Amino acid sequence: MRRCLNCLIFGMGIAYTLFLIWAVLWKCGVPFVGGGERVFNILPFNNNTRWEMQFNIAVFAPFGFYVAASLRKLSLPKLVLIIPLASLALEVVQFVLAVGRSDVTDLLMNTLGGIIGILAFLVLTRIFRKREQIVTLVVCALMTLFEVYMAVSFIFWGQLNLGFMIIR
Repeated sequence: MRRCLNCLIFGMGIAYTLFLIWAVLWKCGVPFVGGGERVFNILPFNNNTRWEMQFNIAVFAPFGFYVAASLRKLSLPKLVLIIPLASLALEVVQFVLAVGRSDVTDLLMNTLGGIIGILAFLVLTRIFRKREQIVTLVVCALMTLFEVYMAVSFIFWGQLNLGFMIIR
């Protein structure tokens, strides 16, 4: 039973990672390669909107949670190291494919979001020691449902639609 739950959590983590790649590289739009200029902004918090920074934190927090839930045997420093490495890889791919602006601020905000996700996982496992596995599964399922909603929202409305409040 425990092994089956771990596989389910891992599978949802893979699905979320695919969404994350789509969100970061193509901003939830139609995938394309090239067509834009290659820009790399090395000045933190330069020409970044608050929405962009919040979005980066929001999409990387579940990624951090999934990393911690899937790789439980790794130490905290190794878990934390995965986040900026994954973010850096996405920024490099974004630059190579010329599909957006590679940005140091994105790297910082993605890392912050991932660390928040790792810490959320650690807090939940401490609070729900005996039911930690089922609580993790429920949280992962909710995050995956929200991911599907975000994807559908971007496909149909071109933005995240939160009922009456639309984030632009």
